[in-house]
Amino acid sequence: MTSATLKLLACALMVVDHLGSIFFPHEPVMRAIGRLAYPMFAYLIAEGYGHSKDKTSYLGRLFLFSLVSQPFYMFAFQYPVVHFNVFFTLAAGLYAIYAYEKKKSFVPVLLAGISLEFVKASYGLPGALMIFVMHYFMGNHRKMFLWVLITAVLCTLRGVVWRYFDDPNFVPTLAWILPHARVSLMEPLAALAVPIIALYNGKLGPKMKFFFYAFYPGHLAILGAIRWILTR
Repeated sequence: MTSATLKLLACALMVVDHLGSIFFPHEPVMRAIGRLAYPMFAYLIAEGYGHSKDKTSYLGRLFLFSLVSQPFYMFAFQYPVVHFNVFFTLAAGLYAIYAYEKKKSFVPVLLAGISLEFVKASYGLPGALMIFVMHYFMGNHRKMFLWVLITAVLCTLRGVVWRYFDDPNFVPTLAWILPHARVSLMEPLAALAVPIIALYNGKLGPKMKFFFYAFYPGHLAILGAIRWILTR
C-alpha cells in the first residue's frame, strides 16, 4: 500500500465518520468505522516528517490550513469558535516531533498537546501524543499498536471529562455515559488502524501533496451546505 492509497483510505473513512456525525448522530456503525481515520492521518504526519526536507515549512502549511479550515469546520458541525479543527491537532503533533528531535525532551511534547485542550481541538492532547508515538515507534508495529491503543483510551477519558464540564446534567454512571459519550467509548477501535498501516510499503504512489489540504475544508463545505439545505 502506497502513501497515496493510505491517504485516500483515511479520507474515505473520515467522510463516513463525518456523515455519521452530521446526518446520522444516532447511528453508531458509521462513527465506529470513522475511528480508524485519525490514526492513519497521524501516521502520515509522522511519516511525512521523516521525508520532509523543510520541516518548518511543513509545519507552517499545516497551521495555515488549520486557519483556512476553521470556518468550514464550524459551518459543517455548527460548533462554536472554541472547538478547533483537526488540522490544529496535526500541527501540534508535528511540532511535538520537531521539538523532541531538537531537544530530546518530552516536555515540549506534553506542552504541545496540552495547548490543544485550551481550544478544545479535535482529539486534543491524546491526538498529539498519538502522532508522536507514531514517530517514536516508527517501524515497530507491535509497540505502535499498544501505544495507539493507550492514547485512544486517553481520548475516551478525555471525552468523558469534557462531557462533565460541558453538560450540567452529567452523571458519573455507565447508564448516563453510554448514550451520551458513545463516540468517546469507541475511540480504542483506533488501534485497529495499525494493521492497515503495517501494509504501507514505503512508496509515495501518485503525487497528492496538497490533496488533503484541499479535501478537508472542501468536504466540510459540501457537508455543511447539504446540512443547511436540509434544515431550511
